[in-house]
Amino acid sequence: MAKNIFGVRDDADQIDGEAFVVRKTDASLKEKMENFGKDAEAFASEYQPSRRLAILRSLALIFGVVLLIVARAKATEAGVESFGGMFRSYPVPILSSFALWFVALGLIVYERVRLKRARTSETADDLRDRSEEIDAEAYAALGVPADAVSLDLFTSSYQVKNGVEKSSVHTAFAFRAWSADGCLYLSDVENVVSIPLDSIVGFTRVDRRVPFYFWNKEEPPRSETYRPFNIRTTYLGAYTVKNVYIAHIRSDFGEYELLVPPYEMDSFLHLTGKTNIMEKEVEKL
Repeated sequence: MAKNIFGVRDDADQIDGEAFVVRKTDASLKEKMENFGKDAEAFASEYQPSRRLAILRSLALIFGVVLLIVARAKATEAGVESFGGMFRSYPVPILSSFALWFVALGLIVYERVRLKRARTSETADDLRDRSEEIDAEAYAALGVPADAVSLDLFTSSYQVKNGVEKSSVHTAFAFRAWSADGCLYLSDVENVVSIPLDSIVGFTRVDRRVPFYFWNKEEPPRSETYRPFNIRTTYLGAYTVKNVYIAHIRSDFGEYELLVPPYEMDSFLHLTGKTNIMEKEVEKL
């Protein structure tokens, strides 16, 4: 079974395609990135949505609906049909219902204001500046050219139970990508992966919606640019998209693959020059 080059098993500390790595950041820069990661994680945990408030908000909505249903049932039993009549007959449960909904709405507004303040705070600005500085330093150390393009690919994290891969979670990661010397190069801030272009032998289109986390583009998923790809959001804060492409790689290291979201396929084909293969060998799962 082919492995995602950027797949990571939950108990491993390197990507499945480690054999493709040709350059790595040095230990001092890696330590600097780890320290930044700890600071960013601490900031995020301080401002992450409150679990208690989320539970309280849900309970307020549920009990508000229950009270309104009870009032409606009693009104129907008493032969009262209009809302005005129901309100005059049973004002307490109806007013209580509205009050609970206002509480829920207030909690939603409070959380949004709190998160907005966090995003616009001096700490957030400082973290963004540090992130950009570290990224620039890392890309320079890895020899990433200035004209490298940003290319989203889906990474995978997964567990293995009884020899079977389970619980795979996909994340959209913005790699720096460029082609040179007959290879496709992909860099995060820690590694540079080199994939011979002639090892990319075909594509398969995944004919179902694939869930993934993180949106890296400046324009939102529903913008005019990305609307044709019908990217949806889930209640868990993830996204889903149909027609993800699997780029099949046959190398000296074995069978591998890259997961290319449909909104990046044109860029991927431009980088690899695989238009002919794309036209001839696309299939549905």
